[in-house]
Amino acid sequence: MNSLLRVGRKFANKILAPLGIEVVRVKNETQDISLYEESARSETPLYINIGAGNFYHPYWHNVDTPNEYYANSQVGRLHVQYDLTSHQPLPFADNSIKVAYTSHVIEHISNVDVEYLFREIYRCMQPGGYFRITCPDIDLEYDAFCRNDEAFWKWPNAYGVFNTSIEQKFLDHFATALTETHPDKNGNKISNSEIREVLGRLPKEQALDYFISQLPSGFQKNYVGDHINWFNCDKISTMLRAANFTAMYESRFGQSHCAILRDKHLFDSTCPELSLYVECRK
Repeated sequence: MNSLLRVGRKFANKILAPLGIEVVRVKNETQDISLYEESARSETPLYINIGAGNFYHPYWHNVDTPNEYYANSQVGRLHVQYDLTSHQPLPFADNSIKVAYTSHVIEHISNVDVEYLFREIYRCMQPGGYFRITCPDIDLEYDAFCRNDEAFWKWPNAYGVFNTSIEQKFLDHFATALTETHPDKNGNKISNSEIREVLGRLPKEQALDYFISQLPSGFQKNYVGDHINWFNCDKISTMLRAANFTAMYESRFGQSHCAILRDKHLFDSTCPELSLYVECRK
């Protein structure tokens, strides 16, 4: 039976790999629970996953807003409803959270929203607590774009379209609504030649900021899967520093300084081949 399951996973992963999805075998929960100091889940949140989607661990609290994509898998797992664009305080006490984690979320919200979130995480974090952030690595993607690396762009765009240009695939990863294949045809679209012209005329970060400045205000509310922002280690570190974090460092896939965050079946599993990992402590 185990051999059949392994063959099934291998076949499924061959099909799903272009989408950045991997089928894995989940370990027995008791093995992971042994890494925690607690003997049961605390009613007061100690471990929070922000923008958790369908994440589940018996000791963690998921922080998210209901959405159609995760409608079924969120049942019983959405512990704290919170809109990351609301600029309302997180519903946690000062110095109460041991570990906070967010994966491929901040690219869906604006700089102002991210800065507010980081300040709130700092407020809620226990001294010595860990905050780990993963998101697409714009430096990695920009370099692949500049060298015209066709093989790098193996996955489809946000709406499942494979046959688009390198220019459109690159734009899709940080300013989705501006792509020519976006389902909303009424908004501003940027052609391949304009993408090349802007990137050739402006320094990298200025060019990236120019593109996201062209996104329609509030548009992402109707297309929650769209990316509307870009990040590299320097940008995230600057934002964390502004939120009063001082101990910041770039990490790697599965290499957290926090033991419970090194479980790759639960953490860091979204598109590791194009992700950035940044960690900090209060």
